[in-house]
Amino acid sequence: MRNSRSQGGITVRLAPGDPDTVEIRFFDSDGRDIDPGAQRKVERLLYREDYRRAFGGEVGDIVFPPRSLEFYTAALERIVDIEQVRRQAFKIVLDYSFGAASIVMPSLLTRLGAEVLAVNPFASTSSATSTAEVRHAQVARLAELVRVSGSDLGFVIDPEGELAVVVDDTGHILEPEQLLLAMVSLIHEALPDGSVAVPVNATSAVEAILGSDDLVVRTRLWGAGLTETAAARSVVFAGTPDGGCVWPEFLPAYDAAVTLVKLLDLLAAVDRPLSRVVAGLPTTHVAHETIVTPWERKGTVMREIVERAGARETELIDGVKVIENDRWALVLPDPDEALTHVWAEAGSDVDARRTAQEYVERIRQVLR
Repeated sequence: MRNSRSQGGITVRLAPGDPDTVEIRFFDSDGRDIDPGAQRKVERLLYREDYRRAFGGEVGDIVFPPRSLEFYTAALERIVDIEQVRRQAFKIVLDYSFGAASIVMPSLLTRLGAEVLAVNPFASTSSATSTAEVRHAQVARLAELVRVSGSDLGFVIDPEGELAVVVDDTGHILEPEQLLLAMVSLIHEALPDGSVAVPVNATSAVEAILGSDDLVVRTRLWGAGLTETAAARSVVFAGTPDGGCVWPEFLPAYDAAVTLVKLLDLLAAVDRPLSRVVAGLPTTHVAHETIVTPWERKGTVMREIVERAGARETELIDGVKVIENDRWALVLPDPDEALTHVWAEAGSDVDARRTAQEYVERIRQVLR
């Protein structure tokens, strides 16, 4: 989209986690997902069938962009120091999960001088559909391959090519939050003045690693808040506690292929194995709870939480975040379901769960 004169783009894919559902995604002229407001307009028109079918002469041209893989690969090469990565001669185990990344990555990894043990290295729609249990076993097998092969890294790309699971050189499977903090730590070491964007429910360890609140931009959790901040190019990296990574220098969108290339680039820059980076990360204690909340009562719940916060520091970026000493709690209504989410962080797992449950009980009192 960004390299053409098109006014929009469409992709059709199986919905993640639901192989019986097809998902149609629309993109604007900058290659970003259309904003939530535009999505709702499209959905309303579709459900009401309140749209006019175009006459034959009004239908525009559908264009399949030429040399798209070459453009993509060349753009990726421009955002890394290829010679620096080549000198490291990385050995990686890469699971393509039968996704489209298997079409793009081989030629790129060849240019980076990486020795690659490829798993599931071809695109197959039927094979790409799997349950959570199958995915867990898939990652466990890859971790074992990393250990027995003595590789520097293991990487499982999801079939959509957006998210990934990372395994370090010891065979340790990184939790999504660990991946976020590892990326922040590497960026801080390689680019000390680089700023990052994270959603409001991300751990405060992000600020602790960077050593400054000024280098962290907090964004909305729901919608396109993170990618919009990345699109403004005010940060060098944007990530979520769920493992999503956005590299604005390349494209303000989730892309696992870019994450792998940038991870290799950062590891080469700091000249340390990923296991040592992970070992130096701070311990975090974040709890998550949900409570059923009728749609018509969500506004009342949020007002009560604000009023009960009193003199304590609050943030209203998305929902209500109440900060007190070394702990915080975030109360945020779900945009799609009759639920309210509560996240809490404290000095221990027990304190974090207790704090989250305190706010769940406050919401329950409001709903009585």
